[in-house]
Amino acid sequence: MSAQAMQTAAEFVQKLAGDLNRGELELPMFPDSVIRIQQVFRAEEVDIDDVVRIISSDPALAARMLQLANAAANRSVNEIVQVRQAVIRIGNKLVQSSAVAFAIRQAEQNEDLSKEARAALREIWVESVELAARCYVIAKKYTKLNADEALLTGLLSVLGRLYIFMKSEDYESLSYAELETVLADWHPSICKAIAENWNMSEELVNALEMQLDTNPALQETASLAEVLSASKLILQHHTSGEPLVASEYPLLQRLGIADHDENSVTLDEHAEAIDSIRQGLSG
Repeated sequence: MSAQAMQTAAEFVQKLAGDLNRGELELPMFPDSVIRIQQVFRAEEVDIDDVVRIISSDPALAARMLQLANAAANRSVNEIVQVRQAVIRIGNKLVQSSAVAFAIRQAEQNEDLSKEARAALREIWVESVELAARCYVIAKKYTKLNADEALLTGLLSVLGRLYIFMKSEDYESLSYAELETVLADWHPSICKAIAENWNMSEELVNALEMQLDTNPALQETASLAEVLSASKLILQHHTSGEPLVASEYPLLQRLGIADHDENSVTLDEHAEAIDSIRQGLSG
């Protein structure tokens, strides 16, 4: 990295630190409706009328919710045509998850961005879907955790990267590739701050903060932190093509995903379930 790039990166890090300290972590390019939905869910008792009103104000988001609800209804005789019906059918956690997935996808498809920027956002979008699908399957098949909350955890785990990328657009002299060290150091903290601002559960917030830990602290029962870490490990090795050796990661054994002597851990036996989640989120 050139001296100029290092100086720009340092300024960028200072800006990130300031945003975190002030709690100013608004996500550029996120539809206002999606942010408002997360804010509604901050209340101890969620008012479904508020949720329906916000979704209905965004035709594209409303259409997406109806699409998901009808898919979830397994082609029932009565097609769901009202947003209220869709929200009830999907449930709060999936409404949150679907709204976040919708927002990330909208950002990725923004035609005002350069080809390179859209490619970077595409990478973040794909990672969010792949992690969400694996989190859901691991939670459902190997734990007693709420699988929908695990799915949301996977989606939210990329928001730090997304925030850093979007903010970096203000620094023309700093390439996305040069931000890799910044991403590694800062994105878990930013994920945590966003999740706290949206009043997510303490366990979910902790999972986002600890997402780079390949051996999270052992709890009495399986945690979202373990599920997210396992999902990231499995996805990383799936993407690289390198075998994932169970003996190197006690986490995989604790969750029951693999035995100690397995040297090629995958979720291939759940490929159909993962693909179903992937398609559901991608629309």
